[in-house]
Order: sequence, then structure tokens, then C-alpha cells
Amino acid sequence: MIPIIFLSYIVWRRKGYQRFQEPHGSSIIKVKGIGRVVVGNPLVLPDNQTQALWDASEFAIPPIEENAFFITTRKTITYDQTLSVCPSALNEQLFCNEINNPCKQGKPTNNTFGFQTGKCVPSFEDRTKRVCEINAWCPEELSNSTDDQLDVSDLQNFTVFIKTIVSFGEFNIKLRTVNDDTKFSCRFNPDNAARCPIFRIGYILERLHKEDSTKNLTALYSHGGLIEIKQNWQCNFDFEIDRTGCFPTYSFKLLQDGEDLFSPGINYRYVNKYRVNGIEYRTLTKVYGLRFVLAITGEAGGFDLYYLFLAIGSGISWMVIADFICEFIFKYIHKNNEQYCQGKIFICDLVQDRNVGTIKF
Repeated sequence: MIPIIFLSYIVWRRKGYQRFQEPHGSSIIKVKGIGRVVVGNPLVLPDNQTQALWDASEFAIPPIEENAFFITTRKTITYDQTLSVCPSALNEQLFCNEINNPCKQGKPTNNTFGFQTGKCVPSFEDRTKRVCEINAWCPEELSNSTDDQLDVSDLQNFTVFIKTIVSFGEFNIKLRTVNDDTKFSCRFNPDNAARCPIFRIGYILERLHKEDSTKNLTALYSHGGLIEIKQNWQCNFDFEIDRTGCFPTYSFKLLQDGEDLFSPGINYRYVNKYRVNGIEYRTLTKVYGLRFVLAITGEAGGFDLYYLFLAIGSGISWMVIADFICEFIFKYIHKNNEQYCQGKIFICDLVQDRNVGTIKF
């Protein structure tokens, strides 16, 4: 009975009769939505415009990535920079005065935006304070910048379309998250729309908040963060329905938030250069946002005769090992080991016949 139970566990319960393979695939991801933007400096807006708007071409940068996408939530924009000299920004804390001047000519600033000229000049942001002058793209970032913030309620209504194609080469099977019967008006919900390939950003953020309510979503919107979307394929190709209709499940995890002590959030910079009357200008933009990374995981299994016999052989070998272990316990450890040995071993007296030279029992 025990061998039958043991083999049943290895072969059936642990699916020892199946061959397994991880999925290999890639995704095409598209983000859609339009959001209102709170502009830090309303003077940059045209006279007939009361608010700024971002569509996907402005907040989804870069527009396409490999199994990932980025949504801009905030921008710090510094307009009309030119190569010249100007006061350093107050946030650099390069303070000085006429008596104490720590400014050193040729020394790079802490944020590597420029080089100090050695002069101590009034701050552009607060004329009552004096700071080190720098040779850089002026005005320096944060000394005269515009901060644009995406409306959070609009962000939550953005949608992301994830079309994934995975293959299981050993079974010669390809599966997709978008099929002929896919309804593109749907929105993903694990209860009634688990096969919908379109997700609300608000739904993903709500799931993150439910998993850990201590996370500060305000800091996440302001400074950015890294979010993992796990797409898990668990398929059993012994059943015909899984050979054509196996579908993944989804889970979400916040990998880095806006309150990380070592390196909070996610941001990057880019510039747009132009020339006016032969003078080179540029607009510097620092971008904060949410980066979503799609991880394709899971495995698929199918019947294989070789693995079936391998599992049976493995079970038999384990029973042989179990026999040796039991033998050792009963013979050397168990309190009734002498009784066990007497019942297992028959001790004989040997009598030697000297005339014949043979041994008799």
C-alpha cells in the first residue's frame, strides 16, 4: 500500500509524468489617455488657454519599450537656456558673502551643471542672498523653472493595452492575450473580465495601495516610481482547452517608490535645442513618472512517456533509500533493537570435523 501511495504522490500529485517548459514571449504595449496639467508658471500659456493638456504623445515617453512603458506625472521645465554665467540655484547651497568666499574658479558644481567662476553674486531667486556664480547653461534648473503636475484623477483613467504572444517550443504551441473574441471596450477585472487586455492605471494603483496601505501615493505621483506587472502563465497541455485557451493571471508589485531613502523615484532629463539670431538656446526638461515593467513568468506541462518512467524510477529509488534508513533506525537507534536483530538474524554454532576438514552446523 505504501509504495502505491508514494508513487501516486510523485507521479500524479507532483505531475511527475509531465514535461515542463517556461514561456518565451514579448509584448506590445500602448498607453492612451488625456490629462489636465497644473502649470507652475501660467505666463507660459497662450492668452486663450486656461490650462495645459497632455495626451499620450506627451506623457508616454519613450512611446515604445521592450515589455515596459513610462507615464510622465510631472515635469520641471527650464526655458531659453543659453551658455553664459549666472548665479547658482539656492538648492545647491553654494552660499557666500564678501568676507567668506568659498567659490573656487574652475570647480564643478555638486550637481555638475556648470563650473564656478570664483565670484560671489546675488541670487536670482532671492536678491538678499549671495551665491557662487557659475559658467553653465543659464538660467540654471530650479532657479527659474516651471513645474507642471499631471492631474491625479485624470492619470487614474489612463488605460494601457497589453498584447502578449508567448510560445512553448517543446510543445509547438503559441498563445496570445488578444484573440478573435476580445472585446476592446472591456476593462480588466479579475472577477468578471480576467481575459481583458486593457488595464486602468487607477486599478493598478488601487491594487498596490491595498497590498501596502503605508505607501505614500502622493510621493509616488510627484517623484515617480517603479512598478512590476507580473503576467503568470500556468498551463496544462494534457487538456485540449489549455492548448488553445490557456490565459495568464496578473499581479502587481511596487519595486521602488517616491520615498526611497537612497534614490527616491524615477526621473530623467532631455533637451530641445534651437537657434535665434545665431544664438543657441535650449529648453531643459526634467521628467518624473511611473515606469511599469512587465515580467512574463510561469510554466506549462504536458504528458511525456520518458518523464513518466523517470518519475517511477525516482520513486522506486526513494523507497530503496527509505528501506536503508529504516534498517539503520531499527538496528542501531530503536530501544528494542536487540529484539529486532534476534528476529532478523539466526546465530549458528560452527563445529569443525578435524578428520574431514569440513564445517558442520
